Amino acid sequence: MKNVNHRNKTSRLARVLIGVSIVLTTALFFVAVEIDDLLRENHLNEVRADSTVNLIEVREHIEESIFGHFLLLQKVTTYVEENPDATQDEFSAYISTLDYLPEEVINFATARDLVVDMVYPVEGNESVLGFDYRSNPDQRPGIERSIENRRATVVGPIDLVQGGKGFIFRQPAYVNDPSSETGKRLWGIVSIVAEHDAFLDVTGLNELSDEFDMLITTDPQYAGRERVILGNPEVATRSPINLDLEFPTGHWEVAAIPAGGWPTNSPTYVKDRILLAFGSAVIIGLVLLVATLAVLQRRAQVRLTEAIEAMDGGFAMFDHKGRLVAFNAKYMEMYAVSSERIREGARFEDIIRLGVQNGQHPDAIGREEKWIHKRLESFFGPDTEFEQELSNGRYLLASDRALSDGGRLCVRTDVTQLKQAVDQAEAASRAKSEFIDTLSHELRTPITVILGLSSLGKNFETLGMTKILREKLDDPEVEIDEIKDAVSVLVKHFTDTMEKQERSAKHLHGLVEDMIDFAKIESRKLAVRPETVDIVDLVSSVTDQIRIKAEEKGLAFKVEAEKGEVFCDQLRTTQILLNLVGNAIKFTETGGIEMKAWREGDSAIFEVSDSGPGIPTADQKRIFNAFEQLESSNVRRHSGIGLGLAISRTLADAQNGSLHVDSEPGKGSTFTLRLPSNERHGSARDYGTHANRLDSAA
Repeated sequence: MKNVNHRNKTSRLARVLIGVSIVLTTALFFVAVEIDDLLRENHLNEVRADSTVNLIEVREHIEESIFGHFLLLQKVTTYVEENPDATQDEFSAYISTLDYLPEEVINFATARDLVVDMVYPVEGNESVLGFDYRSNPDQRPGIERSIENRRATVVGPIDLVQGGKGFIFRQPAYVNDPSSETGKRLWGIVSIVAEHDAFLDVTGLNELSDEFDMLITTDPQYAGRERVILGNPEVATRSPINLDLEFPTGHWEVAAIPAGGWPTNSPTYVKDRILLAFGSAVIIGLVLLVATLAVLQRRAQVRLTEAIEAMDGGFAMFDHKGRLVAFNAKYMEMYAVSSERIREGARFEDIIRLGVQNGQHPDAIGREEKWIHKRLESFFGPDTEFEQELSNGRYLLASDRALSDGGRLCVRTDVTQLKQAVDQAEAASRAKSEFIDTLSHELRTPITVILGLSSLGKNFETLGMTKILREKLDDPEVEIDEIKDAVSVLVKHFTDTMEKQERSAKHLHGLVEDMIDFAKIESRKLAVRPETVDIVDLVSSVTDQIRIKAEEKGLAFKVEAEKGEVFCDQLRTTQILLNLVGNAIKFTETGGIEMKAWREGDSAIFEVSDSGPGIPTADQKRIFNAFEQLESSNVRRHSGIGLGLAISRTLADAQNGSLHVDSEPGKGSTFTLRLPSNERHGSARDYGTHANRLDSAA
């Protein structure tokens, strides 16, 4: 039985070895083929590199030659601009004196008003004289581009008027003209014509064609359509070397391959094959061992990687020198700002320096080097656990632990939600305490006044002025005028007392009304019934109710209302405007209040401006939050529980309108209420979104 098992195991091992051998041989064959391809490709790359160097040298020669023609053209153009009235003889005499007259140049020509009037040499170019560029559809686009760009251009190959093909260098010439806006006017065109074949000889392109199969083309945007300068168009389909020749407003493309095509094998082809065959025998023996070790290592690595990636938090491991050994995707995601340096082998110091440089750690701003030094001490020190804030608003619970080999194990847990929940709970607690303090203060004050004045009224008989009046009434000798004066004093005191009680009651009533409106908003029971209302009547009802408050405080109150209509809930809109004007009076000590109303397109606009202290930009959103005031409950100078503007904006939103503020500290504030001017644009809007904002603020 043991022999059978042994034979089975041996047979199984033999099958495995045979299978592995077949796989290895097949793999080795493909490797050999790949290496052979790489050797061939390497040789091909060397040939391409050498060929490219040769072509670059030629390209430099071509560019040098062409720029030489441009310099020559510039000289002739300068002469023409300085001598716009030169004759043919004078022009010929000047050209003959030039130091550099390339052999490939057929002629120099000038075209005053785009008609050729001078040419050098005249002999052989008589047909060019009188040529009108505007009448030639082939050359006119090049002329127009040269004039449009006010620069020299080169076009070609092009059919020449005097026969044959050539390259034409052109440049517009300008002369002084005081009547022109620029002080210059177009005189005409100066051109140099180079013979096609001679130009290719001078540049070395014809000689290069013995070594390379070439194709040189012009860019269609400069030539009007693609034109072949030299070579066979099939070269472009055979993986050529491509070089660009750039000229002023011109572009040539050079494509070249070695004459006869690219080599298919390297010169050491046979030798390389022998070496590959010899190496294969050695590799087959080694691959089995390497493959076994690789499989085992891979299996262990995969297990470790899967375990690390399965973690909910970030994981990173550093060696004793602070170099990154392993990490998971969560770690890179948490430190996204430093992710470009989170690579195996990266130094911990380099990673945190990049994070500090890009503002990833808010607590390092302003003390970067000190923070980095302290963080490195902590990292290489004893085991630590701390909370870390990131610039994206996330909070991490960081744990750095020492390993037995001196390395560090870093675990990061995102505790942002927990942190936010704690902060929100604390903020809600503070808001609740602030609101209770404010509400208790605002309610206690008027109630105290009412109760106090009621107590005085209940003890009316004990008042000193009441006793004085009674004594005067009982005294038969007292004059009637004295009694009248005593009665007047008593009546005035009683009237003042009632006015104070009435003001306190109205204030208390206003607080209760705000609380009721807020409760309606929270419960979605706020009713808005829009209708067409006259703007002037609406503004008048507001000013009649509140003007006296401004006058009592010594403030100017200016009102401007244009005729028109607004589609709104009159009661709720009046409530908004009373709140805006009331706030303006409350917070303005000197100066005045101005209220404007007008029709603008499909909207009616109400604007309330004051000369008060203004509102800082950072606080302009806060004032529309429920229970929000810029004064704390401990230093309050003005009454209110902070619901007025929140309710006003909600009422504006509910009427398909808007309410916003424009203010600058020290320059007052302007509140603008915008409402629909007609029913077509004024259907009531769901105010649930704003109500939710009030809910969260509460």
